[in-house]
Amino acid sequence: MLLLAVLCSSQPAGAQVLYGSIVGSVVDQSDAVVPNATITITSRETGLTRDSKTDVGGRYAFVNVLPGTYDLRVAAPGFRTLVRESVIVSINAVVRVDLQLEVGAVTEQITVSAEVATLQTDKSDLRAEITSREITNLPLANYRNFQSLINLVPGATPANFQNAVVDTPARALTTNINGTARNNNNARVDGATNVFIWLPHHMVYVPPVESIDTVSITTASFDAEQGMAGGAAVTVTTKSGTNELHGALFEYHDNQRLRTRNFFLPPDRGKAKSIFNIFGGTLGGPIVKDKLFYFGSFEATLERAGISPSPFSVPTEAIRAGNFSGLPVTLYDPLTGNPDGTGRMPFADNRIPAARISPISRRIQEKAPLPNLPGVSLGTLSNYFNSGTEKLDRKNYDAKINWNPRSALAIFGKYSRMDAPVSSKFALGEVGGLGLSRAGVGTGDTNVNIITLCHTWTLSPTLVLDSTFGFTKFDQSVVGPDHGKNIGSDVWGIPNTNDPIVTGFAGGAEQVKKACPPAAAGACYSGMPTIVHGFSSWGNIYGWQPLFRRERAYTYTTNTTHIRGAHELRWGFDVVR
Repeated sequence: MLLLAVLCSSQPAGAQVLYGSIVGSVVDQSDAVVPNATITITSRETGLTRDSKTDVGGRYAFVNVLPGTYDLRVAAPGFRTLVRESVIVSINAVVRVDLQLEVGAVTEQITVSAEVATLQTDKSDLRAEITSREITNLPLANYRNFQSLINLVPGATPANFQNAVVDTPARALTTNINGTARNNNNARVDGATNVFIWLPHHMVYVPPVESIDTVSITTASFDAEQGMAGGAAVTVTTKSGTNELHGALFEYHDNQRLRTRNFFLPPDRGKAKSIFNIFGGTLGGPIVKDKLFYFGSFEATLERAGISPSPFSVPTEAIRAGNFSGLPVTLYDPLTGNPDGTGRMPFADNRIPAARISPISRRIQEKAPLPNLPGVSLGTLSNYFNSGTEKLDRKNYDAKINWNPRSALAIFGKYSRMDAPVSSKFALGEVGGLGLSRAGVGTGDTNVNIITLCHTWTLSPTLVLDSTFGFTKFDQSVVGPDHGKNIGSDVWGIPNTNDPIVTGFAGGAEQVKKACPPAAAGACYSGMPTIVHGFSSWGNIYGWQPLFRRERAYTYTTNTTHIRGAHELRWGFDVVR
């Protein structure tokens, strides 16, 4: 639990992380303050209005303002009504709008359509903002991930991918801010914590760029509400529906014909199939004008990544038969000589008699592929090439409802989902080895569901309450192509390779087997063992497989803001579990 308390002794200026603020002062033409002037802000997108009055010092403040474009209207007896149009409010930012009224009838109106932007003087934090315009219009690599643009933030190292596609299909990027560890970055989407619990340098769900409204990145002098961040506090807000119907359709395509040839690809081999498509759309609009709005987003990523790794090394047919003649190596008979290895006799002509080759070894070697390249080192190394395709079918769904039952209350609810199956095969077929993928091998199935509920309630012009609740349901399984089959013991014939042998533990092997999660269906110890020799390793070399994750995360944040004259008091707490 994180307790938040902020006391400001100057003009109220506390922008909330998920909202913005509009503050300022009202004076007349002689620069004398105008108390008790009525200030009204009206959202151009949704028609939502809020009212306030200036205090005895002519000051006013609107906190917890939903991001968007507002018209600001000022009225006071004896003065002309003043309207300031197109005041843009962003999350985690304070907009200062100081106003000067002219003497005249209230029925007279002065409209100001634009004004030069001023420097940020009402907050001490160091932050950068990326809007929907930049996110959708700038070139984006890395699966069109908005995190690519964090490269533009001062103090950020270039963003990179991390971990295997098979168990991190969201393809979150990692970066270091101001020299801090990457785990010190903290990301929230619409106020809810967004973190991959097992790999906390990842976002568990990366919102599609077409659904993002604003990204705020704070890198220094954090507000108390951002106290869980040490490197960067990244706040993402997604788009909402408005009184106008808006939508978008998009498609991004790439394939191997548009890419250069791998320098190490054998001359007689074509480029591996590589097809990349990202497509989808958004739609948002009103359900009830000025009251109820919807926004939906769908994005599909269909990737067939062609994998053309450097050549592998497999035993030649002669070596499998025990014939090492002609090679610059001398084989000694282990059954001769002394126990310490001295005095051993070499095999005649560097050949191992067929009767001395283990049946298990012979059985495994028969399943390994033969060389298909000339290779190097007399044909013993880099003599086998294989390519394949890593398959990713990822679908992201987002749905958001905004409800403004009255001017003092704004509520929204959001649901996000990601389904992302990934699959690839072993490079060496029946004897496993490396995966024909960018990392890892096998089949991964990842499902993420996120529910977010949020409200801001203006109890009075000087008292505002806001709360956010977030729930993340994360389920994942990653298994190798050999999962569920006792290949080590039943196919290769190596005793005890698929049964745990436990010594010095009272529970024995049966107790260890009970630790296998139900999702594994008792197959935790199935598959191939790893065999390491002078050639490319055989078996399932990925010791972290199989993998089964089932995580539930909760966020609850509530804050109260009280304004009294020139002071703002804000307190609350933040629970993340």
